[in-house]
Amino acid sequence: MTGEKNREPAARAAGSASPARPVRAIRLGALGLLALCAVVFAAVTFTAVGMSDVTIDGVSAGFMEQMSAQIRLNFASEMRLYRSELESTRLAVRASGATGRAELRDGFAQEAAARGFAYVGVIYPEGRTSLLLGPELALDERDAFVDGVVDGSRPVTVGTSADGESMLVFGEVLENRRLPELNGAVLVAGVPLGEVVSALSLDVSATQVYTHIIRPDGSFILNSNKNLDADSYLGMLRDNEGRPGVDYDITADELAQVMDERGSVFYVAVVGGERYASYLAPLEGTDWFIVSVLPHRVLHDPIDSLAWSLVAAAFVGCLAILVALLAVFVRYLRLLRSQMDELDRARAASDAASLAKSRFLSNMSHDIRTPMNAIVGMTQIAREHADDPAAVSGCLDKIANSSAHLLNLVNDVLDMSRIESGRMELASERVSLPETLDAVEAIARTQAEARGVTFVVERELSCPVVLTDGTRLSQVLLNLLSNAVKFTPRGGEVTLRVEQGTEPAPDGRVRTHVWVRDTGIGMSEEFMRRIFDSFEREDTERVRKTEGTGLGMSIVKRIVDGMGGSIQVSSEKGHGSTFHVTLDLERCADEAERLAEPDPASLAGARVLLAEDNELNWDVASELLGACGLELDWAENGRECVERFSASEPGHYDAILMDLRMPEMTGYEATRAIRALDRPDARSVPIVAMTADAFEEDRQRAREAGMDAHVAKPIDVAEVLRVLARLVGERDDGRGGA
Repeated sequence: MTGEKNREPAARAAGSASPARPVRAIRLGALGLLALCAVVFAAVTFTAVGMSDVTIDGVSAGFMEQMSAQIRLNFASEMRLYRSELESTRLAVRASGATGRAELRDGFAQEAAARGFAYVGVIYPEGRTSLLLGPELALDERDAFVDGVVDGSRPVTVGTSADGESMLVFGEVLENRRLPELNGAVLVAGVPLGEVVSALSLDVSATQVYTHIIRPDGSFILNSNKNLDADSYLGMLRDNEGRPGVDYDITADELAQVMDERGSVFYVAVVGGERYASYLAPLEGTDWFIVSVLPHRVLHDPIDSLAWSLVAAAFVGCLAILVALLAVFVRYLRLLRSQMDELDRARAASDAASLAKSRFLSNMSHDIRTPMNAIVGMTQIAREHADDPAAVSGCLDKIANSSAHLLNLVNDVLDMSRIESGRMELASERVSLPETLDAVEAIARTQAEARGVTFVVERELSCPVVLTDGTRLSQVLLNLLSNAVKFTPRGGEVTLRVEQGTEPAPDGRVRTHVWVRDTGIGMSEEFMRRIFDSFEREDTERVRKTEGTGLGMSIVKRIVDGMGGSIQVSSEKGHGSTFHVTLDLERCADEAERLAEPDPASLAGARVLLAEDNELNWDVASELLGACGLELDWAENGRECVERFSASEPGHYDAILMDLRMPEMTGYEATRAIRALDRPDARSVPIVAMTADAFEEDRQRAREAGMDAHVAKPIDVAEVLRVLARLVGERDDGRGGA
């Protein structure tokens, strides 16, 4: 019994000691973590403080080198500017036609003064100096300077007036046949040194940098430190060598040797306990040197502050580690909550994308079904009234209008898709603006007359032929005009004005302005801020009743931006809108050349080989083109097209219409195969791509394959005939010339 009683307290003691062990371990771990933090903090502190001075010297060297290079570059630019102004003075006097000595003196003085020179004189070959403007100056090494101006080796020197004012003096050799005494003379002009200091931003109060310009012997040309009472920089260094409180890490003799070698050097000086970083470098076009001096504190203070910031950051980091370990569970909860919030945001973004997609599909469904309903309905009505030509004709007209609207809708969606994916390419081709405007006017006027809207066109063209993407330009104009007509009530007016102004445009281009004004329903100020966004339409009763996808204005904006232009819009609710497009169009070098438009009637009896794999497309093309007098042969794929052409007599076919996507051999491959045939008409027979691939890159690829032109499906019979007439006519003209 006694043994059992003894075991029970022992068990309780063991039980009470068991939870104490983790507590003790946590305490020891916390103490160890604090010790580790202290060690890390101390190491970072000593390292940061120890590296700050080394870092400052390294930064100072690089900074001073770059700053000196910039000052020297600015100095060289200023010197070239002053020399250019002096040359302009000489040329202006020569152009004035002055012949007399007095006229020349007055001319030089007036022209130089107008260009900012404060001193002007003429040094004659025999050494005599004639003062024309300003005070008398004593020029440094006057004879060497004159010789340098003559041979171009030394175009600048320094001159000092009697009252101690210093000027930079430039020289220009004179030539004058009417006054032989001026031949070989040197026109000299000076600028106060203070103006050069201002132009180069060498003011100490602004830059905290002392900048000296010294001669090869070390004497000062410019001393920007007013507290430095010395005539020579090298002499000052020699006087300070060995002086208490002054220490340079380069001697005057070592610096003089660097100057003799026209080299550059960085060095540090300590004066009165203050450190200074210095950089010496030669000035281009002179035998002078520039010395830049930066107080050590300018860089030391921010870097020292950075070092202590690192210390503080290390201390905060250590505390953060400790807090993070003590709050793992809280952090875990926050992370979990953050992940849940992220999932909620992702779900919301997904819902928004799904909603946008649903809205887009809903809009497309409505806008596609509307013309499709008209096409299906009118087709059924035409069948029911097959014996009534007038009714059938009316149905066909409505089917054609609905088909055109449906095609425009598809083109808008495809254009927007390519624009947003960055695949829109703009062509650069010869475009006749009058012809483009005539074509646009014909389409817009038809739309306007159908709606009872007056349509006015105004044009002032100084450069009628330009290089641009004619198709995209027409698309911009038609989209703007179509919108204007649609939203202008019966009896209203739409105006298209195209004007080429006289204001300058970059690269010799011609600035072209396009205004589209209407007296329609106008827009709210809120909607004008998003009019160029995709699928945006103002939510009004009139707009809801008007067909459209909300893509037209977005496409216009993207095309205008791609052309390097701009578009602006102004509108007032109930009073109409005005769109202003500005384009800088490239002038066409051969704008005077005008080619006569061929007559499509000349194609009567022409034999055309049509490569088309779709039988329905063949039926449409053969019916429409055959009705115009063309004789068509059908090849069902690219390979059959090559075989039919190869088997025909040379000159049998006047042209080939080539689909691009066909089985067995594509249109590109078939064109290359035909062009490679060994027969006289293989390279001359016109080949026209007739395809649903209607983008600019498709046109470019067709040209690279050897095709002569490109027309898009659905085919426009008039356009096909125009292209064939032009190509066949050019081929026949080439044969006649040969």
